[in-house]
Amino acid sequence: MSVTNLNEIDKADVLVAGLRKHPKEVEAIGITTDALNRLEEAAKALRQKDAEVDELRRQANKKAHENMDLIADLKAQMLVMRKAVKGHYPQYEWIKYGVLDKR
Repeated sequence: MSVTNLNEIDKADVLVAGLRKHPKEVEAIGITTDALNRLEEAAKALRQKDAEVDELRRQANKKAHENMDLIADLKAQMLVMRKAVKGHYPQYEWIKYGVLDKR
């Protein structure tokens, strides 16, 4: 959970708890129980969505690492094949085998 979101959720929870302790006073200044319930639900929804975002970040990070492993494997395989071509054929023939490198 992001620190910013966590701080805001905590502030909302503390605010709701404090206001609920003084229902008559806060109603007199226009803060209804319904408004407190909406604020509480908003904090709950943010907590849930933030957890979902964290899970998606973990999944994306895992996929990115898998992708890096795949590209490393791809490059290693290509290196072996390019070296084989370069070791057996003169440079002017490399292109016909798909080796675009130059020495």
